[in-house]
Amino acid sequence: MPVGRIGMKSLVKSCPLKPGDSVAIAAPAACLNEEGRAYLEKAISVLEGWGFRVKTIPDPFRRRGYFAGGDRERAEEFMRLFSDPGVRAILCARGGYGSQRIIPFLNPQVIRTNPKMFVGSSDITTLLVYLLERCDMVPFHGPNVATRQFTKRGAKTTQDSLREALGLGLPGEIPNCRPLKGGVRKGKIKGGCLSLLVTTLGTGYEIDLRGAILFVEDFKEPLYRIDRMLTHMKQAGKLDQIRGLVFGEMVDCGRKEEVDLESVLRDLFSDQEIPIVLGFPSGHGRTSLTIPLGVDVTLDGDHGRLIFTESGLSIP
Repeated sequence: MPVGRIGMKSLVKSCPLKPGDSVAIAAPAACLNEEGRAYLEKAISVLEGWGFRVKTIPDPFRRRGYFAGGDRERAEEFMRLFSDPGVRAILCARGGYGSQRIIPFLNPQVIRTNPKMFVGSSDITTLLVYLLERCDMVPFHGPNVATRQFTKRGAKTTQDSLREALGLGLPGEIPNCRPLKGGVRKGKIKGGCLSLLVTTLGTGYEIDLRGAILFVEDFKEPLYRIDRMLTHMKQAGKLDQIRGLVFGEMVDCGRKEEVDLESVLRDLFSDQEIPIVLGFPSGHGRTSLTIPLGVDVTLDGDHGRLIFTESGLSIP
């Protein structure tokens, strides 16, 4: 089984996809509404246009409260997709809320022995961390496909990045970010939506940030809440362990406030000599690049560059 290294762990990687392979669209969190139905149809059309066969769960529009079915039901479907040898990749339909509720019913050993390319973001961050920390598998932070972000006109960069990642395990061309603190450091990239990363603390799948380049993004959070979440992670001993920090676009975070994100970050990280860059295009923004987590990267804080030096897939 192909492996990589992260700390003392060996990470399993899935193999690159090729036209004719099957990809599944899963709904492990919130239910899809009528608008989501149209987005799902468009997403299927895009993926089929790339030459993939698309499989969806039996009833992608089921709901129980605000979830896409009961907790056990969603977990069982999740495990069936991982156990199905005909499914080569699992793409999440949407985020919302609900991923963490299925974790008690998952089997990490089955997942580890059946690695798939798994892609999602927002609430799906919880599953990305779980797959990385408990299943020792490389997951991908990228667009949820039954969304306007992935299917709208003008989503070419987001779509191209996912297509590139499916075949090469890398995000394709990455634009420069805004440097906040300089320096060049290497490490394993980890992270996702900040609001969800905090919820992993104290759990059996708590994010391990020793020697990591931390990537965080979020949506419509006031700056005091971003400050509070980062302070929580700092006081939990997590941020003292990182080698660099990459912020996503932080869409609508801190709008019309007297302070700005850069001031908050300079204050919080004044005692750490690590590179920090802002505006990395993955997450809730207009563009969401698909990036592997748990792989080697170099963060160049002098020039605002994040360079992936390891693929998230097992490339011959």
